[in-house]
Amino acid sequence: MLKFKGFIAVFFLLFCMALIPNWSCNKEEITTNDSQQIDTSNIDTSQNSLGILFEYYVLNKATQITLAIDSAGNNITPAYIDYEIYLKKESYINGPLEILANSTKYVGTWKSNNDYSRLTLDISGLEPFKFLNKTWRFTYKSMDLLKIAPEINPGETILHLEKI
Repeated sequence: MLKFKGFIAVFFLLFCMALIPNWSCNKEEITTNDSQQIDTSNIDTSQNSLGILFEYYVLNKATQITLAIDSAGNNITPAYIDYEIYLKKESYINGPLEILANSTKYVGTWKSNNDYSRLTLDISGLEPFKFLNKTWRFTYKSMDLLKIAPEINPGETILHLEKI
């Protein structure tokens, strides 16, 4: 009989604990705020959304060449050490191409198609610029990295531009 009373006492205690609300627990607030806020106040929103994104992530931003492979598969990245490359905005699809190399600014042109899948570069001044002078197609785009390959006869040629 003593065992039965103990069993009932334990059962009753567990039953009461299940019914009594746990007042000491506070629910954690869940926030859905994005950690990256984008200031769009100075972006012309009368254009298409692709143009707006291209402007925000690419135009007027300093980039550097982090990988350059020629058509023979040779790594020619060292030829571009310390180059700063800017696609300046004239419109959403073209503008000046500026390269700062050895404290000298070289100016050429860039142009894109309407869906931003192609990028044509044209600049002169230094021997390594010849590699850049062609129409490229984007193979990868992110906030910090652009990967491009020649539109025609890409072979092993690739170029990576990374934001500085």
